[in-house]
Amino acid sequence: MIDIIKGVGFADRLEAAFGKTLSENSVEVTVQCVDCRRTVYCEKMHRLTDEKYILTISGRSVTVECSCEKGAFYALCDVTKRLEENRFSDGEFICVPSFPVRGYIEGFYGKPWSHESRKSVMVLMAKNRMNTVYYAPKDDEYHRELWREKYPDAELERLKELVDTASEYHMNFYWCLAPGLSMKYSDDAEFAALLDKTKQLYSIGVRRFGLLLDDISEELEYDGDRARYGETVNAHIDLIERYYSALQSVDCSIRLTVCPTVYHGKGDEYYISKLGRNVSPFVSVFWTGRDICSRELTSFEALRFIEGTHHKPLYWDNYPVNDCSMFNEMHISPIINRDADLYKYSEGIISNCMEYAECSKIPLITVADYLWDSEGYNPQISWENAIRQVVGCENAESFIIFADHLYTSCLKDANSRRMYEAFDKIEEAFKAGDTEQAFSLAERYTDKMNACREFLERDLPLCRELAKWSEKFFVFCDIVSKIFEYLKSNDDAVAKQLLELADAYIALPARLSNDFDIKSELRDELGIKF
Repeated sequence: MIDIIKGVGFADRLEAAFGKTLSENSVEVTVQCVDCRRTVYCEKMHRLTDEKYILTISGRSVTVECSCEKGAFYALCDVTKRLEENRFSDGEFICVPSFPVRGYIEGFYGKPWSHESRKSVMVLMAKNRMNTVYYAPKDDEYHRELWREKYPDAELERLKELVDTASEYHMNFYWCLAPGLSMKYSDDAEFAALLDKTKQLYSIGVRRFGLLLDDISEELEYDGDRARYGETVNAHIDLIERYYSALQSVDCSIRLTVCPTVYHGKGDEYYISKLGRNVSPFVSVFWTGRDICSRELTSFEALRFIEGTHHKPLYWDNYPVNDCSMFNEMHISPIINRDADLYKYSEGIISNCMEYAECSKIPLITVADYLWDSEGYNPQISWENAIRQVVGCENAESFIIFADHLYTSCLKDANSRRMYEAFDKIEEAFKAGDTEQAFSLAERYTDKMNACREFLERDLPLCRELAKWSEKFFVFCDIVSKIFEYLKSNDDAVAKQLLELADAYIALPARLSNDFDIKSELRDELGIKF
């Protein structure tokens, strides 16, 4: 049951969203909605926020103090998460997000998400207290190739549904346009087309826009542009300033984010410095960090960006995206290597997703955890909780056996740790002469692999997305089973089967467990000759 004190109009919505979970756990919640220093001011960050809430938990009773429905929504998301993760305990908990902007972008190259996937990811991320979503699929032709053309009615209606869903779940929805491949900056008709397209989206409720000038030529293509602007950065400054001014004349509440053509580096390069210093301080500027896919994001580098551009960076974080040269990698490990105090020097982080919407949910939940509490973030705990959310508590232990092998990414985290820990214990038992214990441990691990295999063979959206990597994992499962069979029998026929499996494993293109040299392992560890 949810009672609202001094709050009008949203009790039914909160009850619909959280009532079942609370009733199943016999939790009663009272929401005190009061706009005052205690509920709106973040002492640590020295800023006002409508996202702060205070939980007072006593037994199965919870009192929520907040300033508005958004704070109440996040509070009940938190209560639900504490229940699911067995962290429901008595006390007072003052909760404020580390970063003001916390979100993700559908900004990859590849097949755009389905409409239902977009809604599913958005709702799940909202429940994990993200507050921003950018719509910018590179292969949506009306976003990039056909940027001048209006959306057909059916497409526009689907976009409106996304806008409405975002509003319902307290997500800031940014619609992005990428005209840079073909736009003639000096042509007033081109700018008019940009505004007409923008107004079409404004008509369905979009109040936040993105102007993306990434992945285009750094040189001006048209004679008229070169004559008017001389160089690209001048054309981009003029376009951004004219566009932002036009948006403000339509509605002064509109927000704009820009992705520059130079979007990674030290942050003090000529183009980005000149652009940043000459566009409105109210325009957010995307930045990916030192590299396109940055292994780390540091406060020092953010400070250098601020000094160079007079803007705090809004990070377009290219993780977990796995497009282009990364298409054989599957990125579902937790976010790491982002400084704990980065919130002091940046607007926030927008995480670029994979083509695989269901798989993207796992790392995105860890991103959400980091962005909400960067100083208390624990990658492994967050990751394991994320897996439980996405695959269900009953399947999580099995799924982790597979996910353990998918740490291959720009983050360069240790891969296959659980497998190596299990193998180390087996090896120790062999060295100690306890063969029975060694084979018992081996059987225990292969049983876990087989249970994982059974889950991955289900006809579920997540499992279908993972098919390429699962196929290779299944061969790996067979290899591990054959290794222990060979250790028992020392049979040359089993050794031959192992080599055939190794060849099959190597032939599959998916990246798994850093693709160690499996034949060398068989030769060096088992003495198999080939």
